[in-house]
Amino acid sequence: MPVKYRAVVCLLVFLLFFVGCSKNYQNDSRVEITETTVLSETSSVLETEIPEEETNEEDTVVVLYVSLDGTGDGSSPDKPLPDLYKAFEAVSDLREEGVLDPIVIRMLGGTYAMPSPLTIAHSVYDVTVEPYDDEKVVISGGRRISGFSPAVFNGTNCYAAFIEDVKKGDWVFTDLYVNEERASLTRYPDEGYLYKIGQEVSDGGFLGGSKWFIAKKEDIKDFKNLNDCIVSFNHYWVDEHSPIESYDKETGKLTLKYRSRYEIYFDIGYYIENVAEQFKNPGEWYLDRPEGMLYYIPRSDDETPDNIEVYAPVTETLIEIKGDYDDNLHVSNIRFYGLTFAYTKGDYVSMEGVPPGEEGFASDSQGVSGAQGVVNLFGAKDCFVEDCTFRNYGLYGITVNEGCSGIRITGCEFYDGGAGGIKINGGHVQSPKNSRTFGNTITDNTITRCGRRHLAACGILAMHTYDNDISHNEISDLFYSGISCGRIWGYYPSVNKNNIISYNHIYNIGQGLLSDMGGIYLLGPQPGTTVSNNLIHDIQSGTYGGWALYADEGSMGILFENNICYNTSDNCFNQHYGTRNTVRNNIFAFSGKGMIQVARFEKHVSIEFVNNIIYTDGCPVYSVGDDPESGENHITAAKILSSNNILWSKDGEEPMITDREGLRTLSEVQKYGFEKGSIIADPGFTDPENYDFTLKENSPTFEMGFQKIDMSQTGVRRNHKGENDGPRK
Repeated sequence: MPVKYRAVVCLLVFLLFFVGCSKNYQNDSRVEITETTVLSETSSVLETEIPEEETNEEDTVVVLYVSLDGTGDGSSPDKPLPDLYKAFEAVSDLREEGVLDPIVIRMLGGTYAMPSPLTIAHSVYDVTVEPYDDEKVVISGGRRISGFSPAVFNGTNCYAAFIEDVKKGDWVFTDLYVNEERASLTRYPDEGYLYKIGQEVSDGGFLGGSKWFIAKKEDIKDFKNLNDCIVSFNHYWVDEHSPIESYDKETGKLTLKYRSRYEIYFDIGYYIENVAEQFKNPGEWYLDRPEGMLYYIPRSDDETPDNIEVYAPVTETLIEIKGDYDDNLHVSNIRFYGLTFAYTKGDYVSMEGVPPGEEGFASDSQGVSGAQGVVNLFGAKDCFVEDCTFRNYGLYGITVNEGCSGIRITGCEFYDGGAGGIKINGGHVQSPKNSRTFGNTITDNTITRCGRRHLAACGILAMHTYDNDISHNEISDLFYSGISCGRIWGYYPSVNKNNIISYNHIYNIGQGLLSDMGGIYLLGPQPGTTVSNNLIHDIQSGTYGGWALYADEGSMGILFENNICYNTSDNCFNQHYGTRNTVRNNIFAFSGKGMIQVARFEKHVSIEFVNNIIYTDGCPVYSVGDDPESGENHITAAKILSSNNILWSKDGEEPMITDREGLRTLSEVQKYGFEKGSIIADPGFTDPENYDFTLKENSPTFEMGFQKIDMSQTGVRRNHKGENDGPRK
């Protein structure tokens, strides 16, 4: 502590000792700042508040204030600092001068522009950032654009603004936010897709990607600013996007700036975005870069040049918490409460495995997994983001990267994200142990209306990581998997283990655009991982693979228990291939194909199904893979252990099981030891047609050992801690 304060503090300590009172500083996740001694090294004034018999040196908290019109030293709301950059400079100075007390940065209301990321290093610790007096604080990565006036562009009435930095080539953006909503890029054609007639076939086959394809000549017009046009197409489980590098009118050869991740083959449709000639629909915008003109069509007559708030992003990241995990110099105890983060860039080029001479790929291999976020953590411990809002952002909201542990993200809301909500990714098996990421808590968050630029993003993506709690989240309105856990294809060693994925409500996923997805997606070995008490419904794939629970390649050692899954385009449960997985005490209802699928035949025992209720509306109960050489399948070779399940078809017909021989009855498959002790019986749901799967007291399932599934705690708990009122309908 600085010399000039030591006498004062010593006097306080002596007085407290004299009266015999002490109060230990509580290392709570939120710093209590009401009854404290306030020290500000940036001020020449020492402010003290000394409650009787309640304060000692351990209670001291430094408080700094920030305001948009700040010109002071931060010592009071009347003398605030101007922004977070200056506030963290002051924090750094305090730490260098030996101040060890917790520090609180209190921000007065307003929208704070942050044109570049704020980097927090390991020398800065134990800092809380929160609004002053519950005022609304927005941390913005965008610039507000004003000066709009009525105009006509492409024959359409609109508003227009001149942007000098765009005209000079100093600024370009591909996201626009109007009145806190994402504006739409133009699209050609308006609906549906265009189809190619040829493509580059690379030496790498499917994984080699394509740099060009042959378009139908009548499809590609003489578009204005052709190199600003973006070719987009959905490729199984990813969506790919690339500006047009060149187009040959004579041959129809369209060359992409970025190679596609996967070969453009078969009859994959594409469309073109950011086309000036398509500017015509309410809510659309177009940036004419050579002219420096921004055009926007109002959504309604309520939007006028005078009342629209228009923001375009200048940065993709606002906060970067960056420790040095190699030398065990972590950033610790940085906390953000009650803030809103908005207006960041969604431009993204994948650099994953880029070959020499290439500028990048048009997508990652899965999940937009290489993208960073609005807030990024590296080498961080015990940092919290709580009750914050992430809206109108470009890529992921928060990423937790290598060398992180004890990170807590709770009570946050993520919406209108260009990619996903939260990504966790630490070091893999071959990486140094210091790079491992583990023991994080992701609870009570709402993630909705995301994937607005990158469809393949996940609500929560947990890659190389273990011992995490991902629970009580509500995830909806996405185009790919709700929660994805694991990053090793096959049975190779993985760091993933002991992750808890429980009490999440996941729905309205896929929406018929991408394929090969799950409400909850698991990949690779991850012993001790538990997927339980999740409510998953309304999963719709593009061409295949709309699953509620999806155990992909090499899934191993996972328990699926007490989940309720219904309304899937394909199966409620699908295992590509795996071993030592257990599926028990779940309710599966109403799928478009077989209720349960185990796809690839393997010579070991693949999975165990026990005490599940399978309620079908006519589709088969099981769909199983077979060995093309021997003709055996999971049923005849007894590679699925299944017993004590309750099967029922709502039409009263006997549920059927399908294999290579066709449809089989329960009694037929029981001859092979399959479905031992299983029965056909109406489980006695309260109202299955309206998706109330509560069991009546006289349900025959209880005699089979089935345990009630309580969904009252599933989804976001309204107070983030105790009781809740169950998942929202």
